[in-house]
Formats: sequence, structure tokens, C-alpha cells
Amino acid sequence: MTHRLLKYACFCLLIICTVSGHAQEDGGRKLRAKRKNARVKTRLSVSPVIGLYKTNAHHTSSPRQKMAFCGSLKEEIRLDKQNKCFLMVGAEYMLHGLSFNSYYFYPDSIQLYNGHMDYRYSLLIHELDFPLQLKYSFRRENNSIWSHYIFAGYCYRWLVASDLQVTQSGQEVDFQHEKLKFKNPAFNPVNNAFMNVGLGMQKNTPMKQNAFFVELQFRYGLSPFYFNESFAPSSMYISGSHIFLTLGLKF
Repeated sequence: MTHRLLKYACFCLLIICTVSGHAQEDGGRKLRAKRKNARVKTRLSVSPVIGLYKTNAHHTSSPRQKMAFCGSLKEEIRLDKQNKCFLMVGAEYMLHGLSFNSYYFYPDSIQLYNGHMDYRYSLLIHELDFPLQLKYSFRRENNSIWSHYIFAGYCYRWLVASDLQVTQSGQEVDFQHEKLKFKNPAFNPVNNAFMNVGLGMQKNTPMKQNAFFVELQFRYGLSPFYFNESFAPSSMYISGSHIFLTLGLKF
């Protein structure tokens, strides 16, 4: 009786091992297949932004950046089988601005540049950016929990709208929608570009092909922008570069 039970137990164990081996092999194939990232992935992110502005020191003083942020939607296109090289394209909305002291000339007044910049200009800017960036990952993103990468590229800029407020001792003197232009336009006075470079860290979930990422990015403006108003000094050129700290999801 005991001998028969032993044979039966061995037989059952053999069947279980065989089925388990087939299941593990099948699961392994599925896992490897799922780790192959899709060719195109969507990246959604938001960034607090630090603005680095430089104004005409002869006509302005004390420039200060306003609170700024950027929202981004990009498509990431895989370029190689190793899951290391990618092309990123998309659209971004950035809200930013600055304030500075300057002169204010009333109609029919004599424009004296006497160094008394008693008026505070506050400029709020809405713009759309269209990035074209190359990304290189130091590890395969479909086979690593953590991967680090660098990226660089070109961002086409479009100044959509701006608001200008002028105050003196806290009292509003003027407020209007302002038409900003670039000193060196690209096809249109409201268009120019950024050059950008950055680095990032990404936490991957290979089974779901999703990721959470953090980036630090620097954008250099290729042309200053300016505005012309009868009450403002001439040559109101403003150069701007920006630092982005980005949090986002890839799915």
C-alpha cells in the first residue's frame, strides 16, 4: 500500500513539474514580448520654470522674474532596437514674465533720461513652443527599472499674447494687451526659437510599458524680444533663458 502511494505521489509530482515548466516558459515568453516597448509613446509633464532675464541696463533696472510654469504633451518615437535612442516631438504651453523699473513718458512731455526710473513695468507672456529633441538613454528602457538619459534639441517659439501693466508707487498708470516681437524673427515677428539641453531619470514599469520621469533642462533664447510704446523708452530689448524642473509620465 505504501509502495503504491509513493508511486502515485511521484507521478503527480512529475506532472506538476512538467506543467509548471511549460507555464513558466510561456510566462517568460510573454514577459519578454511585453518588455519590447511600442515604437511611439506619449509623454505628459508639467514644469515649474525659472526665468533668467536680461534687460537694457540704460533704460531699465531691477528685473525680476514672475512665477512661471510649462505644460507639455510630446510623442516619443523609438529609433533603434536597443531602446536607447528616441525622437521627441510635441507642443508646450508656457506662462512666464518679468517686472522691472523704467521711465514713463506722458503725451507731449519731454523725454528725459535722467536716471529716475520711478515706474514699475510688469509683463506677463503666454507662448506656445514646439520642441524637436533627440534623447539618448544610458540603459535599455525596456529591460531596466531605472534608466538615466540626456537630450537636446530645438524649440520653435510662438508669442501668443502678452499683458503689460505700469504702476507708480503701487498705483496703476497703464494696462494693455501688448504685442511683443522678436528682434530676429523666424518667418514671423512673433516667432523665434530656443536651443535646449537636459538630463533626466526615469523609473520604468516594463510589464505595463509606462514610466515616471524627472528632468532638469536649460533653454537658451536665440533672440531677445521687445515692445514699442509711445510712453516707454526705446530699445526695450529683453533676453531670456529658462531652467525647467520637469515631472511627468510616459504611457
